[in-house]
Amino acid sequence: MATKVVSDYGKVLSTVEPGVYGLPESLLPHPRESIRFAILTLLRELGPGHPEVKEGLRQGYVYLAQFVSDEEAKTAKSGQASVTDVNVDDASAEPAMRIINQIKLDMERAVEEMRDFP
Repeated sequence: MATKVVSDYGKVLSTVEPGVYGLPESLLPHPRESIRFAILTLLRELGPGHPEVKEGLRQGYVYLAQFVSDEEAKTAKSGQASVTDVNVDDASAEPAMRIINQIKLDMERAVEEMRDFP
């Protein structure tokens, strides 16, 4: 079951634009915790071999932090767009920056968690 969950998640990752902060969690094929658990399960089961597979699982685990509630994703997208415009809209940029900062913190935590899986 873990392999199917991770495979489904991998298909979603292959369709998203890299470098985008705040993807809607409605894109996820399974609940975030199910994906997290599946990745951790596979990392434990793989043993000492398969370094490329393990690295892909680690990256997928960290990237899971990019998925936020659909409302937060909408706010982040709106705020990012306002920052790239000539006329910066502080009203939408500030909430977006908070969401993006939270995503970055969550990604850092995930990187720390992955250090336990050599």
